[in-house]
Amino acid sequence: MSETKRVLAIVGSLRRESLNRELAVAAQAAAPEGVEVVLAEGLADVPFYNEDIDGADAPAAAVALRRQIAGADALLFVAPPNNGTISAVQKNVIDWASRPYGESALTGKPSAIVGVGHQLDTTFADAQRAITIAGGVVPAGATAEFLVSSLEGKSPREHESVAPGLRAVLDRLLAAELQNA
Repeated sequence: MSETKRVLAIVGSLRRESLNRELAVAAQAAAPEGVEVVLAEGLADVPFYNEDIDGADAPAAAVALRRQIAGADALLFVAPPNNGTISAVQKNVIDWASRPYGESALTGKPSAIVGVGHQLDTTFADAQRAITIAGGVVPAGATAEFLVSSLEGKSPREHESVAPGLRAVLDRLLAAELQNA
């Protein structure tokens, strides 16, 4: 019997009714057998990264975030476009996870990028750059954008095109995780 693979979904929006949060919930439902998608918790409680407060007395929320990332087999960044780039929430996650230098929880971690928005090309490029600089790995094809206009006014959880796209990304992510194991 194979072990269940844990994918941590890091949603770049803190808003409860965010389309990207709904996309993360859709990813939970679309996960293939043997894959559990878990939403990262406590992101609103993580202070902006500041090396002065890092170290042995790092804030509990930052320590918990690092543990969530370290305990995941792979990461799913659910990236909303914020002024054409990565959200401050996700950038902060990457900043905390990548430190202290030489101890990045992202090192070698397979990571996928998905999102809902009007235009996501620069957002995804910036997210991928930040993830890879911090040591994460974004495998080829482990991205999927869902344009608001293509959802036809439906929630990502309700539109028939979303689940297959998410499953394909999760399959690529799982294949990359197995190669790194």
